[in-house]
Amino acid sequence: MSSVVYAVIAAATIAVLLGAVSFQVYRRAFVPPKAMWLDDFSFTPFEFQADYEDVELVTADRVNFGAWHFRQPGSPQTVIVSGGHKGQRQGGLGIAVALWRKGFNVILYSYRGMPGSDRAMVTFGIKEVLELQAVIAFARKRIPNARIGLLGYSMGAVVSLLGAAGEPGVQALVLDSPFSDLRALLVENVRAASKLPGTPFVWLAGLIFRIRTGCTLAMCRPLDVMSALEPRPLFFIHGGADEITSVKHSRRLYDSYRGPREIWIVQGAPHTGAYFADRSLYVERVAGFFARHLGLDVSSHLRLVEEEEVS
Repeated sequence: MSSVVYAVIAAATIAVLLGAVSFQVYRRAFVPPKAMWLDDFSFTPFEFQADYEDVELVTADRVNFGAWHFRQPGSPQTVIVSGGHKGQRQGGLGIAVALWRKGFNVILYSYRGMPGSDRAMVTFGIKEVLELQAVIAFARKRIPNARIGLLGYSMGAVVSLLGAAGEPGVQALVLDSPFSDLRALLVENVRAASKLPGTPFVWLAGLIFRIRTGCTLAMCRPLDVMSALEPRPLFFIHGGADEITSVKHSRRLYDSYRGPREIWIVQGAPHTGAYFADRSLYVERVAGFFARHLGLDVSSHLRLVEEEEVS
């Protein structure tokens, strides 16, 4: 067999490998999960005996999605909770109910492509910000003189950053495990999973993404919007053992911000694992941050956080 044939076979093998891995990156990152019959059998605020309403909303690009509004009549303080990548709103029930019991209105919502919403591609916040904008509009209409804070997890933290950059009325943000640059995040994860250089695979996956959605990976770079958030207070939370989104992403965002900011690194916690490391402490710190910056007196409900508890 000639060297030319070997070269052709080698090139074909590399092309197949590039295409297969890139498509897997694209599918895992951007294709929403298929609907399952179990989607209708999950917890809701009903199980927590909360005062809530089930709301159907629509985005500016005509995507229908669902939300739960935990009501605190007479209180303008409102926290909007944005979940993580391909996550369902049920995953935020713990913190949502805890904040509602502290006296906040809380709104927990689903993204496009998730159960209870119209099927659409996942875009890591580029288009999901439209859901957040619709929720903010709902809060302003439903809650008199609403004072709005955002709590986001992973992709939801990025949705919060991108959304608040265009919404000056948002007054405070808690950002749990955000990434600073989508392209860099994908390259890091491909490299960690495959032990191969991530850049070629992410480039091709990004090309498929652009063809299918009209969006580019460069459109999801929270580092670029940090100045638009000033001077609002930001509270970064990140697990020190996060192997999906390295803690360096939160540190980059924290270091680039010139407004008031705090950062809490929870040693040993995995991705979005700070809440589960110490639920009570997490609730107290998040509720205390929002209470200070949204003007809610929860002093009778907050315990003193001792310095040695904060890692």
